[in-house]
Amino acid sequence: MECLVGVAWLTVGTLGLGSDGAGTLLLAGGIALVVFILVENRRRGSRALDPRASGDLLRYGAFAIGGIVVVTVLLGLISAAYLGPGVAAVITGVAFLALARSTGQRPTQWLGIALIALGVLGALMSTQETGSFVSQGLLGLVCGVLVLLSAADRIGLLETLRDRVR
Repeated sequence: MECLVGVAWLTVGTLGLGSDGAGTLLLAGGIALVVFILVENRRRGSRALDPRASGDLLRYGAFAIGGIVVVTVLLGLISAAYLGPGVAAVITGVAFLALARSTGQRPTQWLGIALIALGVLGALMSTQETGSFVSQGLLGLVCGVLVLLSAADRIGLLETLRDRVR
């Protein structure tokens, strides 16, 4: 789940960077990281969620996707589409907070708090910026990297890297 959300945020970020090759290169790197995380998750033996948490995951995911679509359309109607990425980050963070309450995973809770803070900061900065680099590009890339780091931490990759460095 985190891998899909991470790629979605990386895509949002690269779309905000413009049409140069840097965005494509960053997205390709993000997709390569997702593939690596998924392979390691399979190799280590993924742990399935219990049925109640799995149902909550689907419910919160549907809430987040539906909320983002509705809010984006409404913001477009009132000519405030520049707030879209920030509001989408807040909605994603709220969904991760709700999921953390359901599963009891503290890293997911911290991810939700970080996404909410980044979303509020991105929305505030987008009111001052005329371009989409900060409001969409940078926000999308940072959110994508945070979500992918959370996925890597959840399966133990960051702990393995820390042990190798020592």
